[in-house]
Amino acid sequence: MSDKKRILFLGGAYAQIPIIEEAKRRNWYVITCDYLPDNPGHKLADEYHNVSTTDFEGVLQLAQKVKPDYVVAYASDPAAPVAAYVSEKLGLPGNSYESICILSEKDRFRQLMFENGFNVPKVVSINENDNLDVISNKIGFPIIIKPVDSSGSKGVTKVTNHDQLANAFQYALQFSRKKRIIAEEFINNDRADIHGDGFVIDGELVFSHLGDHLYNSLSNPFNPIGTTWPSKQPESIIKSIETDVAALIKKSGFKNGAVNIEARVNADGKHYVMEIGPRSGGHFVPQAIYHATGFDIVKAILDQISGSQIQIPDLKKNKPSAYYAIHSDKEGKLVKLKINESLFPYVKELHQYIELGEKVKAFQGANAAIGIILLTFPNKRVMLNYVVNMSSYIELNIY
Repeated sequence: MSDKKRILFLGGAYAQIPIIEEAKRRNWYVITCDYLPDNPGHKLADEYHNVSTTDFEGVLQLAQKVKPDYVVAYASDPAAPVAAYVSEKLGLPGNSYESICILSEKDRFRQLMFENGFNVPKVVSINENDNLDVISNKIGFPIIIKPVDSSGSKGVTKVTNHDQLANAFQYALQFSRKKRIIAEEFINNDRADIHGDGFVIDGELVFSHLGDHLYNSLSNPFNPIGTTWPSKQPESIIKSIETDVAALIKKSGFKNGAVNIEARVNADGKHYVMEIGPRSGGHFVPQAIYHATGFDIVKAILDQISGSQIQIPDLKKNKPSAYYAIHSDKEGKLVKLKINESLFPYVKELHQYIELGEKVKAFQGANAAIGIILLTFPNKRVMLNYVVNMSSYIELNIY
């Protein structure tokens, strides 16, 4: 067997290509696995195995066979607990399985928040055998129903009356491997919906870059179409969110690696940390943040697990940046995708998932994006002018 470092990546989707490429640049031996053999990341790997990234015992058996030095789930919520479980079983670098479960399972995360006095919405966790009346008895409408263990806004419904509960519950169950959902008080985001990535070293949040989620999807109003950085919110609010995130990370036991952060600020300026995902953001968020700040989260992940020093850049030199998910609100075939040339000076990367003639899904979840475009701008005014009106600069024909 070669003396190269061996790394097992759980997944090979488009958004996971940057970390696979970085491992190859380091001359590591790359092994990938998932149940989709056509995922593009597998073509870059030295080995691919058809094992689901949510199959705990299947991945453990694979790891025992291929003997990796590291097991990594990058930009994937469902795979993060599996990577932690396998790493813990084999004594490999990584976070504890318990800490990953606390952050990955929405009801457990809400319980952590409640027990430690953080701002938290009213919430009820129920399984497929429970009576739905417990929801309406404990929480006033409107309510958000969502699976405890899904990602990419899949299975999420806003419910405004009791008659809608059953359908929303069944819809959420379709996306829950654990067959548990949470119903929680709807927190309006009239003021802001905050989003970004952070990085943790020895339990300390040493880096955070937060911006504002954008929404306009008719297919799923809770599925963001992009993020702009930095946030328009006052620095005091952002600092308060970061302080809560740092404290919650300590309480969870999470020690090292990237985290994906979501928070809401209501009309009164009260903030709620909604999620701390124990992984990097999807939609090439780490790359968008790199173009803005110069901090390469992908390199930091691999540096950390291999014991190399990590340098945090001067965050006062940020460039306004954004990611935008090219999407459709209807199904059909992609006939045309054309980007207005006035946008070209600001484009840093374009990742097109769907080619001309291929089927397009309505944008009900993050996995239905046609592609992702990453941009940087000279100032926030120019950025918002383009990103808020992006449909004017991207011509999309679906038939």
